[in-house]
Amino acid sequence: MSSSSPVILRLKQAVAPVIAFTVMAYFIFHSVEGERGLLNYWSMQDRVSQITQVLEETTERRKLLEQHVLSLRASHLDPDLLDERARAMLNAAHPDDVIIFHHDGYSDVITAAAATDAN
Repeated sequence: MSSSSPVILRLKQAVAPVIAFTVMAYFIFHSVEGERGLLNYWSMQDRVSQITQVLEETTERRKLLEQHVLSLRASHLDPDLLDERARAMLNAAHPDDVIIFHHDGYSDVITAAAATDAN
């Protein structure tokens, strides 16, 4: 038997395509699943949008707090705000005042009113 049998020739011809396919599969897999792959990129894009939303909410809250602090300064003192803060700090109210307690907005008042309307 000679060293150039048809089986050996076929195997020699198949080596290059098998190696090329393996290298391509390696790079395709890592471009999708790798540390800097598409799935990780899409995950980072979602995280960036979440962080942007948190930044906008925090910026808005900071502006509101800055406005609140500005209105508490002596040069811009708002009498109504001063009265409100004094009553809250002293836990006191005028006898003619009507006091409405709420915790997280009026959600529990609305649900309680809806429950009484349903009955």
